[in-house]
Amino acid sequence: MALLVDGDLSRIEDLKAQDSGLLDVTNGEGIDPQAKLDLAASEIQVEVEAFLDWEEQGRLEQVTASSALKRWHVLRTLEAVYRDAYFSQLNDRYGQRWHHYESLAAEQRRRYFEGGLRMVSRPVRRPSHVSAEIAEGLTSAATYWLTATFLDAEGRESAPSAAVAVSSPVPHSLQVTLLFPEENATHWNLYAGTEEGSVGLQNAAPMEVGETWVMPVSGLVVGRPPGNGQAADFAVVRCGLLRRG
Repeated sequence: MALLVDGDLSRIEDLKAQDSGLLDVTNGEGIDPQAKLDLAASEIQVEVEAFLDWEEQGRLEQVTASSALKRWHVLRTLEAVYRDAYFSQLNDRYGQRWHHYESLAAEQRRRYFEGGLRMVSRPVRRPSHVSAEIAEGLTSAATYWLTATFLDAEGRESAPSAAVAVSSPVPHSLQVTLLFPEENATHWNLYAGTEEGSVGLQNAAPMEVGETWVMPVSGLVVGRPPGNGQAADFAVVRCGLLRRG
């Protein structure tokens, strides 16, 4: 799983899956759904960190983005969207939706904390972004989708970075690097493909942080897709209880 601090707990598509009329409301009322996603994530981080401090177990950086946490984030965001929409128009329909999601978010929050926070012992954060350079070369015109992961000294692999697209309409070469290594990161993997959502591992062995990947003249290889990040090692539940797995 990705980590809570990796960002992108949920996306606009997740909000639409829960509430099909979301974009009609946000467009009509001038509400930025991404800003609400970011705000809800910040608020959740504050609550999660306070819980860990109270229980005296773990750090915020160790918390994984479990499915229970993601659902809480979606509901918390929808609550904020409809609250703003209601106070913009004092529309009872928006008010009903606000209180509906407020209730669902509160219940999901309770379930999340009672079920336990899924934690990793040694977190490896995902890369913030991939840096790619197109130059003159011999490879035919193409568009590439690129994402990368960090690994620590024991081979723990982070969740993949957000994918970026680069293209060249003429023969070219391609170089990729990661500019800002995260704490604990010693190596990295590059995943690339010519179709969005279909990328594979390009390096035969993990590359050292700071090393640049250069595409061979023969082009990309077919490699395994990236994983989802680290599996949880233990859980922190209420009353300071520590549960493994």
